[in-house]
Amino acid sequence: MSETPIQREPAMKKSFLRLARQGLKCRSGMAATEFALLLPALTVLFFGMLETSDAMLMNRRVAVAVNTMADLAAQTQDLTYNDVDNLIDGVKTIIEPHDPGVLSINIVSVELDDDDNPVVHWSRNQDGNEPYTTDAGYVGLSDDTVLNENGSLIVVEMTYPYTPPFTDFFVKNPFNFTRQSVRWPRLSPKVQLCNDDGDDCTD
Repeated sequence: MSETPIQREPAMKKSFLRLARQGLKCRSGMAATEFALLLPALTVLFFGMLETSDAMLMNRRVAVAVNTMADLAAQTQDLTYNDVDNLIDGVKTIIEPHDPGVLSINIVSVELDDDDNPVVHWSRNQDGNEPYTTDAGYVGLSDDTVLNENGSLIVVEMTYPYTPPFTDFFVKNPFNFTRQSVRWPRLSPKVQLCNDDGDDCTD
């Protein structure tokens, strides 16, 4: 079984430190010159591998988080505001130990209007606001034909601005890991959004 980048990190660290100690102990002028020439390249390679493996892991965590939230939201007939907040808090733990506070999350119910165009049924984000106006057109679906006139789709959008922990001095702008997950409601044609008392729900 091949090793993953995460599993190779301890061995890389040991090799790098061993080479550095050998270079510092050596008193030969030629060896010292060679070490001075190689050190910048080895340093870039070492930290580059660390950053790459960390970025791959972060991208994977965002993918797991967005799919988890979409699956859970689609397994109910209605959601309260508190339910949505709990879902968001839950998937944020998947992002840890990275900072979940910078994670952008939108959950959207999409339906068809009278002209068979996809529109927003309801929406909510991590701040408890509506990122999309109700009944406004929704263009985030890659295939509009999956919608039917009596049902809706649950769409979860996530964006994580990833900043490299070691080379952030050189990388000024973060990398945005953006994911979307789409699910059909499983227990009813549409998932309704209700207030916390459950007596004021969407149509």
